[in-house]
Amino acid sequence: MNTLDEKMQQELMDALGEKVVKEVRDGALTIARNRANYTSVNPVDRKTYAALSDLTDEQKNAVCYLLSKTVTATIYRFLKLFEYYPDEMKLILSKNGNDYDILDISEEVGAEIASEEEDGWIQRFSEI
Repeated sequence: MNTLDEKMQQELMDALGEKVVKEVRDGALTIARNRANYTSVNPVDRKTYAALSDLTDEQKNAVCYLLSKTVTATIYRFLKLFEYYPDEMKLILSKNGNDYDILDISEEVGAEIASEEEDGWIQRFSEI
């Protein structure tokens, strides 16, 4: 693997974070929220989740909050797998034709999604 300076490490982590948050977290939450709020245009969803149509706004908000925390926790646990099993699993990021192991870039890659500080992935990249 190749070595990186701090700026390049941050660029790689930001690129990964933006994709994880926008494509995975926000994508999953958009679908889940449409189902929880009973606003999906998919007729199968509307039938499957019909029981949700009777929820109050407060209950819908609680369900959406639960879904948000659950999706984020799932991503966190997935990213932690690379720390727990470094000899069995690798997450390789590429830049300029070079490959980098995520564990060489971030000591705690899972913490990037879990951070609630303003520089966390969700705070910087989420659109919902």
